[in-house]
Amino acid sequence: MQDGVHYKYEILFAPSYSIVNVLLKEGQTINAEAGVMIYHDTTIGIHTKKAAKGFWASVKRTFAGETFFINEFTAETGDGILGLAPPYPGDIMHIKLKAGEEWMVYSGGFVASSPTLDTGTKFSGFKKGLFGGEKMFFLLTKAEEDSDLFVSALGGFLERDLEPGEKLRIDNSHLVAMESSLKWDIKKVGGLKSTLFSKEGLVIEATGPGKVIFQTRSPSEVISWIWRSLPHQHVG
Repeated sequence: MQDGVHYKYEILFAPSYSIVNVLLKEGQTINAEAGVMIYHDTTIGIHTKKAAKGFWASVKRTFAGETFFINEFTAETGDGILGLAPPYPGDIMHIKLKAGEEWMVYSGGFVASSPTLDTGTKFSGFKKGLFGGEKMFFLLTKAEEDSDLFVSALGGFLERDLEPGEKLRIDNSHLVAMESSLKWDIKKVGGLKSTLFSKEGLVIEATGPGKVIFQTRSPSEVISWIWRSLPHQHVG
């Protein structure tokens, strides 16, 4: 197993069907997205609670593509293993956050984290929400102290460390997470023809410094591909 900040963990079956096994020492707790638990030892108990402090804060979390409730797993009667995985095929990544560090996590990317990681929901703005092709809210994770964060990707992960002023354009549906030190905006991919017919249209332009993590598959394009492959009944 590898050493995180609070937990030992191992990621199995990467990169296509990853699961993460987290070792919880007696008394340790981890917060996990609702629906990601596969199994756990009987020494571990579960408590379901609102994902954020206050009703409206939890509702806003659903706008970011996450769940209203979150599951709190605690090793109550001894050490135990907790197995977690996202609902779709792909990979899982562990991120070590230092105290005070912030990461933006986008729709469906959150898997689990230390209780010392605050996961508030932030409004991205009308321009970014309406024209970015994604939701208007995202999770802003902030570490109260050194913490563990697990995120997931549809497909595999790609990472880029951007230098100050360095720019990178990313299809918005491929974005998983990025450091809050990055600035970002919505940009046209080219001229009018490219914007309308290339299926790339509008992209996210991230400006360093900071790290950006994205996924090799687009959820919307996978859904579209499955839909086109299904038999459809024609009326008439």
